[in-house]
Amino acid sequence: MSEIAIRSSLAGLEEYEVETIEAKIIVNANESNYPVPASIQQEIEEKTKSFLFNRYPPIKCETLCSLIAETLGVDIDKVRVGNGSSELLQMACYAFGGAGKKIAVPYPSFSMYGVYAQMSDSEVLRYPLNVEGFLDAEAVIAFCKENQPDLLILNNPNNPTGNYNPLSVIEQIIANVECPIIVDEAYMEFARGEGVDPRDLRPLSQLKLVAGSALALLNKYHNFLVFRTFSKAYSLAGMRVGYSVGSISLSRILGKTLLPYHVNAYSLMAAEICYRHKEDFREQIEEIRSQRALMIAELKELGMKVWPTETNFICYSPEGKIQAVLAEAYEKKYGYSNYSAATKAGKMIFKAMLAEKILLRDFSEHPVLQGCIRQTIGLPEENTIVMNKIKNLCRECLGNEQIN
Repeated sequence: MSEIAIRSSLAGLEEYEVETIEAKIIVNANESNYPVPASIQQEIEEKTKSFLFNRYPPIKCETLCSLIAETLGVDIDKVRVGNGSSELLQMACYAFGGAGKKIAVPYPSFSMYGVYAQMSDSEVLRYPLNVEGFLDAEAVIAFCKENQPDLLILNNPNNPTGNYNPLSVIEQIIANVECPIIVDEAYMEFARGEGVDPRDLRPLSQLKLVAGSALALLNKYHNFLVFRTFSKAYSLAGMRVGYSVGSISLSRILGKTLLPYHVNAYSLMAAEICYRHKEDFREQIEEIRSQRALMIAELKELGMKVWPTETNFICYSPEGKIQAVLAEAYEKKYGYSNYSAATKAGKMIFKAMLAEKILLRDFSEHPVLQGCIRQTIGLPEENTIVMNKIKNLCRECLGNEQIN
């Protein structure tokens, strides 16, 4: 059989893969490890009894779009719903990119941005975050003026580092960049954000939804879309529902790329119930924030560098003495390699936890994040188990030595 020809933009792409095992504790995918609250679960079960599985869903997800629009106090034509926010990201690259077009994406950040851009036949332009993982507004603006992208993607808070960028930074970029902008806020519910502008006269219930988010800028600028998801804070990763809110003109362009009936009716039903009862998730979100703070303190005490995070995950890497002893332990167990000491140390943590059937996300070979591990904030009992095992690993490698 002759070789099958494919588009050149796809030739260098590999299928997306992550480590999968039958793990006891899964903290590698930034899902919520918390189940949907019991009251919401019960309402979904009641709706299931009379659910019309034989009927198509609303052709453009109108019911969920209407609910989001009403809650945010915006025109329904400013809202689009997708099969996860990932579908919306992919379709945005198709809508605003294409052959001869350029898409600017942050680095280091969500790896799929570059993949979606490449799939759309666009040229991928990677602009760097600063050394601490934050956006440098002036640098991004200068980058766009020099390179003239056709679409700019911002990730706030950023994945995999977790950094939250203040709304003033996002606004500075939006106000000074000419091309359409996507602000991916998949983790915004976990960020503490900022205070509300007293000049904003919308009802307080609406203002709480947008404090610290680019959603607060909807009435001021018309060159951006905000993407959100139900997969993280709302425990619906298995349902695959996301949404965008932004200018009518950009929303209509994005809508042209979405197929009819593209989100299944059962997922839409579950998402609508969760969105109506968003406050029922508040306790879980607060507990995740509290657990996050505890784990950061414990990791720093062990000698880890921890990236600033306002998400449901932490990104960290061994430094100093603990890096040296973990790297040495890696070589003793797995043999010599050309990896850097940072990468060896990160891999030692990842492999040791894997042996305990604990699944973390390994970023240790990443050029900018060498040695890094990304770990979702799980349930409190899961976090205790994982942290104790990491502490035990460090103690074993240190022997009689102490961390400075």
